[in-house]
Amino acid sequence: MAEDFLDGNLTINSFLEKLGSKEAVPGGGGAAALSASIGISLCKMAANLTVGKKKYADVEERMYEIISECDKLKEEFIILIQKDAEGFLPLSKAYGLPAETEEQKKFKEETLERELVAAAAVPFEIMEKCAEAIALCAEVAEKGSRLVVSDAACAVNTCNSALKCASLNVYINTKYMKDTVKACEMNRKADSIIAGCDEIAENVFNKVVESLKGK
Repeated sequence: MAEDFLDGNLTINSFLEKLGSKEAVPGGGGAAALSASIGISLCKMAANLTVGKKKYADVEERMYEIISECDKLKEEFIILIQKDAEGFLPLSKAYGLPAETEEQKKFKEETLERELVAAAAVPFEIMEKCAEAIALCAEVAEKGSRLVVSDAACAVNTCNSALKCASLNVYINTKYMKDTVKACEMNRKADSIIAGCDEIAENVFNKVVESLKGK
């Protein structure tokens, strides 16, 4: 059983200490989920600083909805840190199974395949949640207070970076799957998510930079 990273007493510093240690978990997937939780929290801040302003009264109701959605996504990302750790450990154990006899080889191969699929599923879920977060952040960057537009743009790009980090943890597992059809399908879906979110993130970044530089 993976250590419970959901313990409320676990500080960011202690998490980072574990991340930098020789322990197998947390790893890249957990780091991606933590980064995404930071990005969506920054989005919530930008939305919070938009509500209550007369200039943005027409989007206030939507900002409150976004704040609620940010809270939900933040909690989901925190849970995914734990799920990623729990998904990796069975795979790690599977690699250590004996393969001296044909029966052992068959069992190891089947176990590895099952655990590779499971290990890829969690970072893929992180990618999907990052895509949801990016859409919210981009909306705040477009409709929110101009005083925090840079924060909203940071939120978009933080979540997009987290998405790409999560994708690497998908690809490292699909690479070794024997079921190439399933692997290719998962890769295709991941590629599609990346392409769509890259376009959004780049568009937000360019627009915000131009507005800040006064072009």
